Amino acid sequence: MENIVAINLTRARQFRGLTMDQLAGKINCSKQAISHYENGVRYPDSKTLLAIGNALDLELDYFYSDNSVKFSLHNISYRQGFGLDSKQKQNVEDETSSLLSDYLELEAIAKELVVFHNPLEDLVISSTSDAEKAAKQLRKKWKLGEGPISNITNILERKGVRIIKCDFDFFYTHEGLSGWAEDKKVPVIVLNSRQQDLSRIRFTILHELGHLLLVMAEDVDEFTVERICDAFAGAVLLPFEILIQEFGKNRTAITMPELKRIKELYGISVAAIMVRASVTKLISWDAYNKWKQSNFSDFDYGQFSGTEEPQRFEQMLYRCLSERKIGFDKAARLARRDEAELRKIYSQQQLEF
Repeated sequence: MENIVAINLTRARQFRGLTMDQLAGKINCSKQAISHYENGVRYPDSKTLLAIGNALDLELDYFYSDNSVKFSLHNISYRQGFGLDSKQKQNVEDETSSLLSDYLELEAIAKELVVFHNPLEDLVISSTSDAEKAAKQLRKKWKLGEGPISNITNILERKGVRIIKCDFDFFYTHEGLSGWAEDKKVPVIVLNSRQQDLSRIRFTILHELGHLLLVMAEDVDEFTVERICDAFAGAVLLPFEILIQEFGKNRTAITMPELKRIKELYGISVAAIMVRASVTKLISWDAYNKWKQSNFSDFDYGQFSGTEEPQRFEQMLYRCLSERKIGFDKAARLARRDEAELRKIYSQQQLEF
């Protein structure tokens, strides 16, 4: 019971954006007392817990429940021309909710919750040209510069986007989905764990980020939303100014070695590069459609050499183990791994100081 209360208290305080000092001030106690409650050293009496609940605008039942995270999925695979049926959608939501509950529980134990702030909340998007502006603002506010982005997943995890890989238990070719948890406080991107081309994964992550960040005008239909998110992803990966430098203006022809170089440098597929060139009018739609009809495989023309593997959960897990905040049984349950295997990996990687 004490552990449940400690985890829920930590999570609630962090999601309310309060420091221990600030919460202590609201209930007239010491920061040390709050620290003891969150670390399970002491258990708050009913009067104190009631005061904490009032300060955090929560009922007492919140602190005693297991508080499984409720994840709501949106923007279902319009790009592929099909959706999920109700059972498949529920399966994805249930699996993601379960994985996310473990993720947020570990965050609370590690006290490493990152509060998410939308850098584009002041924009209203109604067209692909608006998406270009949004991509430029994102790079500016997140200080990404105009060059290649080596690891998108790492950036998003540091900004508070939870990225989870999920093995769907049905045939589903879509690369990713996204949604919200904890009353739209926790943005989540769900990646299909099947093997995929890395440039497609990067595009998918940013497409789903578009769904999470972009505030769409009320009259934008679902098809247009997907086009806008595609435009946003392409513009983040390959800004217009860089595209001009790499592509040049008024092109009447382009070679595959040129496209291969851009793909390998910026981690964007050849297909997405050509869409960017046509959207920004560096080539005509006729030229794009003629190219599109050609028989080519994107996979055959270069590979981005980076990685896009979510790492934050595992980093927190090993940190909690090394600091003895959790035991191997708990760590194995949260990571859904065999305890003996986890012990072996940890012992091989541990350094003594």
